[in-house]
Amino acid sequence: MTALLLCLCSAGVMGQAIHYEQNFDNFKEGDTDKQDGWAVGEPANQPSTKITSKVKHGPTGKSMEVSANQEVIRDFNPIIKKGTHFLSIWFRFENPGGDNTLHIYMGEVVREWSAGPVTRIGTQSGDPNKVGVHDGNTVKPVGDIQKGQWQHIFEVMNVDKQTYTVSLDDKVVAKDFSWRNPANHHGLGWLMLGFDGGAGLIGYYDDIVFGEGDELPKAVEAAGKLATTWGSIKNTQ
Repeated sequence: MTALLLCLCSAGVMGQAIHYEQNFDNFKEGDTDKQDGWAVGEPANQPSTKITSKVKHGPTGKSMEVSANQEVIRDFNPIIKKGTHFLSIWFRFENPGGDNTLHIYMGEVVREWSAGPVTRIGTQSGDPNKVGVHDGNTVKPVGDIQKGQWQHIFEVMNVDKQTYTVSLDDKVVAKDFSWRNPANHHGLGWLMLGFDGGAGLIGYYDDIVFGEGDELPKAVEAAGKLATTWGSIKNTQ
C-alpha cells in the first residue's frame, strides 16, 4: 500500500491529481459507515454496506459488499467545479433479477436521487442483465453484466459541459451522455454506492480511483491490484 501511495503522490506532482483512491484493504470488516469518510444518510437513509475479505478484486485484500437496501456516500472537499475528471471502479454482480441493481451516483452539494452522472447496473438499467447509463433523465442499457465476475467501469466526466463518457471492460458504451440533473449539479462533490431496494446479496465494489484527466495515471496503472489495459480506453474515445 505504501508503494501505491507514493505512486499516487508522484502522479499528483506531475500535474494529474488523484482526488480519492480506495481499495478497502485497510478497512475493518463490517459496516463501511464511519470508515475513511464513508457514511450513511440522504438521500437513501439506508443501513450501511459492508466490508468483507471473503470476496475481493485480486488475490488479497477486501471489497465493499452490497445487500438489499444498503447505501453509503462519501463527500469530496474541495468540490470539483471545472475540468475533465475520471472515476475508475470495479464491480461484481452476484444476483441479477427482481429489483436488484448496483448503482454509481455522483453529484455536487445536494444529495438527491436526481444526481449528475448516474450509472445503474441491473434491473433499473431497463434490463436486469445490463449496465445502464443515464443520458439526461433517460437511462439506457448499454452493456452486459457478467454474473459473478469482476468488471470495470471507467467514467470520464467533463464538468464544464456536464457530459460523461462511460467505458465497460475497456469498451466505450456511452459517449458524451448528459448528466441527469445538470441544473442542480454543476460539479462533483460526492459519490454514492449501494442500492435502495433489492433482495439478498447483490454484489461488490472494489478499487476506486477518482482523479483528474481522461485516463488513469501510469503510476496507478502499474500498481498491481489496480492494473488493467488503459490504452484501449483512451484510444477508443
